[in-house]
Amino acid sequence: MIRFAKFSLYTLLSLLLLVLILASGLWWLLDGSLARLDGTLSSQQVTHETLIARDAQGLVTLHGESRNDIAYALGFVHAQERLFQMDLLRRNSAGELSVLFGERAADFDARIRTHQFRKRGAVALAQMPAEHQALLQAYADGVNAGVADLRSAPFEYLLLQADIEPWTPADTMLVVYSMYMDLQDEWGETERSLTAMVDLLPADWVEFLTPTGGEWDATIDGGDLTLTPTLPEEPLSSFQRSQQASAYRYQDQIEIGSNNWSVSGNLTPSGAALVADDMHLGLDVPNIWFRSSWILPGSGQRITGATLPGAPIMVIGSNEYVAWGFTNAYGDFMDLIRLQTNAEETEYLTPSGWKAFENEQEIIGIKDSPDRTIQVRRTQWGPVIGEDHYGNLLAMRWVAHDADSVNLGLLELESAHTVEDALTIAANTSVPGQNFNVGDRQGNIGWTIMGALPQRQGYSTALQERLTQDWSDGRFGWQGRLPADQYPRYVNPENDRIWTANARIVSGEAYRKVGDGLGAIGARQQQIRDRLLEKTSFTPSDFLSIHLDDEARFLARWQSLLNDVLSSDALADPLFNDYREQVSNWQGRAAASSVGYRLVKEYRERVIDDTVGHVLDYVAAKTSDFWPGYVDNRLEYATWTLVTEQPEQHLPSGYRSWDALLTGIAIDVFQSLNDPESGLKNATWGASNTLNIRHPMSSALPVLGSFLDMPAEPMSGDTYMPRVQGTDFGASQRMAVSPGQESEGYFHMATGQSGHPLSPFYGAGHEDWVEGNESPFLPGATEYELILTP
Repeated sequence: MIRFAKFSLYTLLSLLLLVLILASGLWWLLDGSLARLDGTLSSQQVTHETLIARDAQGLVTLHGESRNDIAYALGFVHAQERLFQMDLLRRNSAGELSVLFGERAADFDARIRTHQFRKRGAVALAQMPAEHQALLQAYADGVNAGVADLRSAPFEYLLLQADIEPWTPADTMLVVYSMYMDLQDEWGETERSLTAMVDLLPADWVEFLTPTGGEWDATIDGGDLTLTPTLPEEPLSSFQRSQQASAYRYQDQIEIGSNNWSVSGNLTPSGAALVADDMHLGLDVPNIWFRSSWILPGSGQRITGATLPGAPIMVIGSNEYVAWGFTNAYGDFMDLIRLQTNAEETEYLTPSGWKAFENEQEIIGIKDSPDRTIQVRRTQWGPVIGEDHYGNLLAMRWVAHDADSVNLGLLELESAHTVEDALTIAANTSVPGQNFNVGDRQGNIGWTIMGALPQRQGYSTALQERLTQDWSDGRFGWQGRLPADQYPRYVNPENDRIWTANARIVSGEAYRKVGDGLGAIGARQQQIRDRLLEKTSFTPSDFLSIHLDDEARFLARWQSLLNDVLSSDALADPLFNDYREQVSNWQGRAAASSVGYRLVKEYRERVIDDTVGHVLDYVAAKTSDFWPGYVDNRLEYATWTLVTEQPEQHLPSGYRSWDALLTGIAIDVFQSLNDPESGLKNATWGASNTLNIRHPMSSALPVLGSFLDMPAEPMSGDTYMPRVQGTDFGASQRMAVSPGQESEGYFHMATGQSGHPLSPFYGAGHEDWVEGNESPFLPGATEYELILTP
């Protein structure tokens, strides 16, 4: 017995020792992939001594004697802090994720290979100026040096048992193509869905559901549309598949986009313009952006803002003379071409006659599986991406496919001294189409589009531009890129204010040049405009209050409607007393603590489902070439017209009156959120809007979630207000700065600087973003110094 006890004790001690050894080994591996923060490192690829300084939150300041040395240092830092993120960005657009993730990513890769972005990137790189190619090479050298300096591979590669491929200058092209995929329709879903609606619905119903604009417009040139929607003739009930609820379910879309605004020096104490920006994207760990600052050689000028790991340029920020920011433009940057083919589908018709399809093989490498070979079919206009709902082949003409779709125009902003300089640079820069908002230290402000605008021929109406067309007879087509001197621009307006928020920005001919990509309804943009018109003098603190504005102006009329419904005799039962009180006292904000806000929001969504939702459901049942979420962001106009005018011919079947419909939906909302024991008190907006910001690896291995993911916190904010906030989507960062007054500006972003969970910078600054604190725009005092020597 004693011998057995000793044996058990020895076994236990041995197991404990083994666990300690394994834990120590794991810790050693993790520690080995931490970024080098201090010391001196020799490199043959820098020409002069280059300093990498970090503050307490990991914000980087680079000092170098040449711009290429700065690019090298930035690549070194990006690789050591964000390598896996960079790798995913290049593999995403290249269609090479299967090398890391195996069969689960193979179908995605097969689709993406249709775009052949790796080959396009090589072409784009080859035609760049020699100095830009040299800068990209210096950056790539820095990335590879940063990887080589790590004692062990980042933990993601250890878990995946994957190798790290060297970084090349062409990989930066792929990073930008991934942004095209994120910010635009890489499969033309919007155009295909609109075309399906036009083919399957009466014209007046299409116009009713997808208006160009309306009362929520807030253009910067005053060309707002105040159109009153005209009721369609055919009854809504004719599109109902049954008297049951529609299978379609509307959910407010939080558009990939941003807010930005600026005021001229006439409205600031310093006399310099003040520029604000927050870019709305999916929220992941780590953040898509990396905060950086560098001192330009010679001039000593400081460039500060946000970089994109994988690229050696400042995306948004200030150069002490101009400050700039972006919002996604939602213009019309692509067209789908309905092909006429021969019976064998080996040829297609062009204005010059029949042509054979070009066919090319793409080989997809798949981890732990045989390679997969796919065929890519190309036309003179672009690749074949699929079929429409009639079975016609579709080719895509997209600005992202052009040889000049990526360049380093943003690099030139570093030397811009005036708004005029910056606007000229913007019109010659190739990125996914953006609203470019800029201000200078002299107090000027301006707007234009940054990114290629197609110059179309043959399209006589905005609707034609939004639909799939046949280009075989030469009537329709593109004549290249709109010349830079013809880009729309707006400079120093009389009211000293410019604002953009993914909705229609301008009117008339300027609007036609940008095109209608079915962007956001203008409610958020209008609220920003109205906030700017409330004051005549602004500081960064005033701008932060706009960033954090969660007033629910857009839903106010829906709250009033629901209030009236709950006050009717049909809902006089005491069971609904708390319901009435919560809606009546809803706070008028998307506050995390508000029950009433959530009730009003869900009420509106269900009204949409049970009215115009039936029409979208009808189209979806007719064709798989229809994605309602790409065309339903302007349904507010149609829905509000129906519930206010209450036309009998458009009452959905199954209801005896509009009052019965609105009452029935109110009861449904109550039943879905009311708990038999606790009632409605726990049905807060925050309970529905709780942060779920995760690291990509925790999705595959949930056990890592507590180690890698950000805290789950209930959040205020929502879709139709400046403080855009979802569970895993929202303002990736917030910034406001006056050029020349950077010390007074602010900048905060979610999740922090580093992608390494053991780094002191992992999650650093995240709570400032959650709480909306006015974190300094400039890096703080230097805490760490790494010197790169030749």
